[in-house]
Amino acid sequence: MFSFFSQLDTKKKFIFLFLSTLVIGFLIQSIFKGLNNSCDILWQPTNIFWSGINHYEYQLRTRDIFLGCQKGQYGHFMFILFYPLTFFEWEQVKIFWMIVNIILAMSIPILICRSFNIPTIASFLILGIFLTSHPTRMTFNLGQNSLMIFFFLMLPFLTLKSINKNAILILSGISYVKYSTGYILFLNLFIEKKYKNLFLTTILTIFGWLFYSYYTETNLIESFIDPLKFIIIDKMIRTGDLYSILNIYLLKDTNLLNKIIQLSVIMFFNVYFLYQIKDTRDKLAKLAVICILPLIFMPHGNYDYVLLLPILIYGIKNFELKISKYCVYLALYYFYLHRIVKHKIDNDIIYQNLMFIVFFIFIIFFCNHVKKLNHE
Repeated sequence: MFSFFSQLDTKKKFIFLFLSTLVIGFLIQSIFKGLNNSCDILWQPTNIFWSGINHYEYQLRTRDIFLGCQKGQYGHFMFILFYPLTFFEWEQVKIFWMIVNIILAMSIPILICRSFNIPTIASFLILGIFLTSHPTRMTFNLGQNSLMIFFFLMLPFLTLKSINKNAILILSGISYVKYSTGYILFLNLFIEKKYKNLFLTTILTIFGWLFYSYYTETNLIESFIDPLKFIIIDKMIRTGDLYSILNIYLLKDTNLLNKIIQLSVIMFFNVYFLYQIKDTRDKLAKLAVICILPLIFMPHGNYDYVLLLPILIYGIKNFELKISKYCVYLALYYFYLHRIVKHKIDNDIIYQNLMFIVFFIFIIFFCNHVKKLNHE
C-alpha cells in the first residue's frame, strides 16, 4: 500500500486521502449505529440450542423472538458455528460480531480483487465503494450475517493456493445455513456434475443436522423438517424478487402445495441460467452470476445485496465491454441510489416489480454475454 501511495503525484495523493477519510467516516458512523442496534445477531436462538432445547420448536410454539428480529430459521450448523456467542452477554456479543463483520467487509473485496488480478488503484476504489455501500452499512447496523454467507459462498471461485481444495469446498458448505442464498452453490455443482465437490460441501450440513438432533434429543426426521416449517409459515415478501412477487399476486396462502409450486418455478429459472454459464472458464463471471441469481429469485433484505460486489468487480475489470458498463451502473445504483428512489416512488409493489424486471433483463443479457464469450 505504501509503495502504491508513494507513486502518486500530489493531486492524486490529496484525492486518495480525501476519499479514504470519507470511507473511514462512513465506517465509524455504521459501527456506532451497529453497537446501538445489531438486533439480528442470532444470540438468543444459539443460547436456547446450547441449553439443550430445540430452538425451532421453541420459537414456533412460543413466538418468543428476541428483540423482535432473532428468528432461528437458519440451518442447524449455524447454531453450532455460533457457539462462541454463548460466552458473552448481549452487549459484548454486539462488539464481537461488529469486529467479525468489519474483518469480512475488508477481506471479501481484497480476496476477490487479488484472485482476479485487479490493479491496485482499482482494488482500493472497489474496497471504498463496498465499505460505504448501503448493503454493507446495513449489515453493520443490524448485525446481519450476509457478509459471512457471502464469504463462504465465494470461496470455491477464488485462487487460494495456501488452502487445501477439499477444505475450501467443506467450508463453502457453511453458506448452506442460509437456504435462500446457499442453494445456488449446491445447484451449480449439481449441474456441473461435480458430485464429489457437491458431497464435500454438504459435510457440515449433515454434521449440523445430526449433532443438533443428538444434542436436543430430537427425532432425526422431525429435526430435518423443523427449519422448513419457518419457510412454510413465512410469506417473506422482500425486495424485487420472484419469490416475493409470486407471494403477492398468485400464491397468497402459505400452504405446502403453494410453496412447492413456487419453489419449482424458481428452481426452473435458476437451472436455466446456470446451464447458460456452466461451461465458462471465466470464474469471475460465474461468481457474479452465482451471487446475483439468489437476489433475483429468492427473498432477501437490503443487506444481502452485498452479493452484487462480483458484478461490480467484473464490470470494472472489463469496462471496455458494453455489458460491463451496465454491471457497474446496476451495482452502484443499488449500493447508493436504491433506497432514495424507493422512498421517492413510495409504492413498494410498483418498485418491486420494476426492480425484478430490471434484474431479470440484466441476467438474460449477462448470461448470453458469458455464453458468447465462451464460444469465441
